[in-house]
Amino acid sequence: MPAEDEAKEVTKSSGPVEKGDIITIEYDAWIRNPDGTEELFDTTDEEHAKAGEIYDEKAKYTPITTVAGDGRVLAGLDNSFLTAKVGEKSTVEIPPSDGAGERLPNMVEIHSIRELQKQKIEPEIGLRVQIKNKMGTIIAVTSGRVRIDFNDPLAGKTIKYEYKVLKKAETLEEKVLGLIEADYGKSEEFEAHIDGDALEMYLPDICKYDQVWFTLKYKVVSDLREQLDFKTIRFVEEYVKKEEDEADSGESEKDAAPEETKAEDTEASAESSAEEPAAGELEESAETSPEETEPEEQGPAESPTEEIEDEEEPVGSHPEEETEVEGSPE
Repeated sequence: MPAEDEAKEVTKSSGPVEKGDIITIEYDAWIRNPDGTEELFDTTDEEHAKAGEIYDEKAKYTPITTVAGDGRVLAGLDNSFLTAKVGEKSTVEIPPSDGAGERLPNMVEIHSIRELQKQKIEPEIGLRVQIKNKMGTIIAVTSGRVRIDFNDPLAGKTIKYEYKVLKKAETLEEKVLGLIEADYGKSEEFEAHIDGDALEMYLPDICKYDQVWFTLKYKVVSDLREQLDFKTIRFVEEYVKKEEDEADSGESEKDAAPEETKAEDTEASAESSAEEPAAGELEESAETSPEETEPEEQGPAESPTEEIEDEEEPVGSHPEEETEVEGSPE
């Protein structure tokens, strides 16, 4: 869904925002330079990002969810939420003291290029890098050395926000999903079942393998308890066998059954053949004279016809043999 359509859809609730409200906002943010010019550095609108030449294909340009007065955003912005109203635009100018703080000179360090190259980093001005668990921005590259500023990129800068509170969570279920959105960044396909002070959450498939979820789920639990007073929280992962697999399995069993029956019939037929000669064999034996019969490699073997001719067997001992011999052509 496009960001504009989503914004229209979520503008439902109204009234002033209070501390602890779970709100969804859209915004544009600028850095105000000393000469009075403004530079867009963040937005929830994709078209604004392209116009301000800060568009990032990997970024997600959608409204964000946060908790008013909970310290999740810059202090100046957080405080302004408490005077905002749902559905109305607000503007706030934030000095460094209520923003990212003042820029500290001792947060600028010099590192060797070799140190960065060991981490497979090719230094260039403006590149964000992580050194010894600290995030910084390369501000200068000289012969064999790199200067890195570990101050917050917004440190020492005055910031202006224009934003609109699109909605605030009203029902308990909306608040649950809103907290998950605020902490995890996505709440789609989460399913909440609430029974008094107990919450049961059915998790989407992505949570089964997402390392970010493994890290953040404890924060989610903490916030659900603190913000919404749940005593019991259960996360449920479902593993459902697809009906197609079951159908394929059933067809395979049906296909295999005739083969097994056929094999059994073949074995039975083979045993029956071994016990007594077939009618066709008796006819051929009756038509072939003893002189034409060739002995097998194991030695001379008497044919059934020869046995019948040389020995008189009791009547009824081999009715089939007698019938075939008596009825054979001369």
